[in-house]
Amino acid sequence: MNKFRKGQSTLEYVIILAAVVGAIIAVGVLIKGNLNTSYTALGDKMENKVGEVKF
Repeated sequence: MNKFRKGQSTLEYVIILAAVVGAIIAVGVLIKGNLNTSYTALGDKMENKVGEVKF
């Protein structure tokens, strides 16, 4: 009773898709904090430089 399957079933595609989406969400969550910190630091530096300019 050996059955040879050709191709993948829909369930296997759904599992792979869920893993990829989960990885993308995890990376997004990890990067979000770093981006907020970087933007805040950049904004502070720009604000300080603008404050140094004399009109």
